[in-house]
Amino acid sequence: MYEFVHTKLGFCFWDIPALIVLIAIIAIFVVHVIRQKRRENEFEDELSDKMAQKAAAEKTNQ
Repeated sequence: MYEFVHTKLGFCFWDIPALIVLIAIIAIFVVHVIRQKRRENEFEDELSDKMAQKAAAEKTNQ
């Protein structure tokens, strides 16, 4: 009887806030992954530019 009285449609009172928190955590994780990929790509571009500059400087020194 206690469970029947304290639930609606099979949901506990704490299920809805827990679901909201879960959705928020998933959204934050997705945003983090997207930003991390962008930073990695920028770093790789910067690294390749620096390596190209270093190679060009070595060619001019020879």
